[in-house]
Amino acid sequence: SFDRVDGLKEAHIIILADGCECEEETSSTENFKHGTVSPETRANYKQHLQLLQEKIDNRQAPFQPLKNGTIQLVKLPYRHGSARAIAAAFNMQPSVISRPYILIGQHDNFFVRDVAYLASILRYMEEESWLQCVHFPSTATLNYVTKVKRRYQLDISKFCVGYNGGSFIPLVFWYGRTHLARSSYYK
Repeated sequence: SFDRVDGLKEAHIIILADGCECEEETSSTENFKHGTVSPETRANYKQHLQLLQEKIDNRQAPFQPLKNGTIQLVKLPYRHGSARAIAAAFNMQPSVISRPYILIGQHDNFFVRDVAYLASILRYMEEESWLQCVHFPSTATLNYVTKVKRRYQLDISKFCVGYNGGSFIPLVFWYGRTHLARSSYYK
């Protein structure tokens, strides 16, 4: 879904591939969420990553950066889990953390609508130092103000900030979804 976000393909894109652990040959249970897979699944995953690398190297669609943009695949040798994988990527690629902003998206969270307001969000973040991280909407955050009030008796509406026809809504919980953040937010 790179093509759905204006300006994204002009950025330095890192596709982070977490590692996985093999189950015993005798076990028939795989747990993809925890990175525990069969030897066959692991071999298929490695083949998938190899094909992905070839597409990136050959600049096959959608892996076609624009202007000074780049696309890079970073493969982690073992399973870290989402948050630790991001930290490992920063340690492996110190140049990433030196950039002022970073957009993080998981492989199973993609843009289903065009995002023509990324530059506008970046401008607003430049103006407002309090804004550290912006999560893009997901099913978990639809009608979020109402959900939080109903479930937790918290009224977060007074903390919402209107901007450019939309609004920034503070999150009560961290959602592992696509988000734009200041790199300093991760330091």
